Amino acid sequence: MKYADVFLSVPQDSFFTYSIPENMHVTKGVRVVVPFGKRTLPGAVITTHNKKPMGFAVKPILEFLDDQPLFSDTFVELCDYTATTYCAARGEVYALALPGRGSGVSRYKDPFIVEPYSFKLSDKQQSVCDEILKSATQAHLLFGVTGSGKTELYMELALRQIAAGKSVIYLVPEITLSSQLHQRLLAVFGDDLVLYHSGLTPNQRAHHWKLFYTNKKKIVVGTRSAIFMQAEKLGLIIIDEEHDSSYKENSTPRYSAKRLALYRMKREGCTVVLGSATPSIESYFAAKTGVLHYHELNERFGNAGVPQITTVDVGDSKEGISNLLRVETTEAARRGEQSVYLLNRRGYSPVLLCGDCKKRVECPDCCVSLNYHSDGFLRCHYCGYSVVSFTRCPSCNSENLKKIGSGTQRVEEHIETLFPSLRVYRLDRDSSKKKGAIVDLIERINQREVDVIVGTQMIAKGFDFHHITVVGILMADIGMNLPDFRSTERIFSLLMQVAGRCGRGELPGKVIVQTLDPQHYLFEFVRKQDYSAFYEHEIKLRKMMNYPPFVRLIRVVMRGKNEGAVLKVSDDIGDYLKSAVSAVKGVQVLGPAPAPFTRLGGNFRYHIIVKIKAGVCIREHLLQLVKKFKKPDLYLEIDIDPVDLL
Repeated sequence: MKYADVFLSVPQDSFFTYSIPENMHVTKGVRVVVPFGKRTLPGAVITTHNKKPMGFAVKPILEFLDDQPLFSDTFVELCDYTATTYCAARGEVYALALPGRGSGVSRYKDPFIVEPYSFKLSDKQQSVCDEILKSATQAHLLFGVTGSGKTELYMELALRQIAAGKSVIYLVPEITLSSQLHQRLLAVFGDDLVLYHSGLTPNQRAHHWKLFYTNKKKIVVGTRSAIFMQAEKLGLIIIDEEHDSSYKENSTPRYSAKRLALYRMKREGCTVVLGSATPSIESYFAAKTGVLHYHELNERFGNAGVPQITTVDVGDSKEGISNLLRVETTEAARRGEQSVYLLNRRGYSPVLLCGDCKKRVECPDCCVSLNYHSDGFLRCHYCGYSVVSFTRCPSCNSENLKKIGSGTQRVEEHIETLFPSLRVYRLDRDSSKKKGAIVDLIERINQREVDVIVGTQMIAKGFDFHHITVVGILMADIGMNLPDFRSTERIFSLLMQVAGRCGRGELPGKVIVQTLDPQHYLFEFVRKQDYSAFYEHEIKLRKMMNYPPFVRLIRVVMRGKNEGAVLKVSDDIGDYLKSAVSAVKGVQVLGPAPAPFTRLGGNFRYHIIVKIKAGVCIREHLLQLVKKFKKPDLYLEIDIDPVDLL
């Protein structure tokens, strides 16, 4: 009788042993389905052997999902590193890293009509390309202004690696971005290209994983989970829009795709290229201090010019659409050009307020307002709670309920009223759920069938259209005062990225930034499009306040239904941590304190922030913390290098 040691999708750090039926071909590196209590779970076989376990009845494997292995020891080491670095159970890492129960028997049909696409690098691009190729097995930061041709440079690097018999992982922050990029890359890489992201079915993900692992596909384009994909000879990892917070997982295991890419560079000898027009402060600091090789593309590709940016004080203007933006939109449409309106708030109205008792309608499970949507539902954008909108105030029974503020749905409605002859398309998380919505938008923009695109931050991430000449940024102040040291950096990146959507062809671009506070220092940097000056301002603040990149952060969050119990355990954890690290130099423990969003999903939340100097390790203390304070009615999360503190 043969046996298999299997990691399951449960929060356990050890494997489970199952027997292999005589008629089943199970080897190391395949996925199986096994019984676990009353459930059946997928698992990953890390070894097979003949040693019968003692002390318990061994259950048989029910099903195997792979005819051949789809991971090797390199993958096992990557999962071990992820679990160790992020204080996660190895079972959780395997469950996240592998494509799940999909057998890989289905096929994926590309939704695009692929048109020929050719490119030729400029002298500057070619020089950067050559410099990167000379420094193999190194990490590089490519700082390129929007429209400078970073994508063409990535493609040339990928073509060189594939010609050398190596494989390429190309990461993008959003599925929406991978759609247009996929269309372009298909024209260049053809049958060598495959996609990998959560928008695919489990079978498609499994099929694409196998194609890449068996070297039948040489380049994969995907979101953060694609960092786990395996290849015989990995030559290059590209991380586009590297500043984006989407590269950090928000649930256990809370890994950073960027950090895992750097680990794979050292372990597998590949090249890593991080690219952005607005690099994260940490990445730019690493480049400035020589940790990353630095390269710059400071001019737009071809004949494109830098867009002109104007700030407008909107004050109390109706719906936040200024006269200047209305005029520029009208003129652009008259010339047959297109406009983009950004409002980083989905739904119709963010607040439903009683005009009599002045109370807002809140989510029963969170400390936030319910957002009114145009389908008549109130929705919580944090926990997903929804209810048919009230006709009377839940607090005082008044009928005087008012919709306060605007989301993308309301702006779309207002634009259609202002410009009845224009064709408007909305892109946000709600509209993009419709199957084929992104492909439809791309095709309609390319065919000049859309005059105004209105959306959330999704429209800021990498779309490349040459007839967009006007960008209007509505309520640019949203998120400015959040209690998070990265809030200003996030807004600067968003504004610069969406500004970069216009004027990418030969037509000049104009950007109107509408704000309640045009004198804020941030907008001065935006108007000048001066990332370096913004960085110098922010890095001084980071150093003064002792925040990354001068320290690393660990965030410990306690949450539960009973606020008193959460507060008690938070105090105990705070006391334990302060005592445990008291003799460790370079460690500072702050808190506990209520998290900025103190109640989400029916849970009260308190957090502790730990600052540690480079080279200091307190992992064992964190693991002991989990063991010591683990309770059935309390959830404890440890976030290494968190991207937000909310």
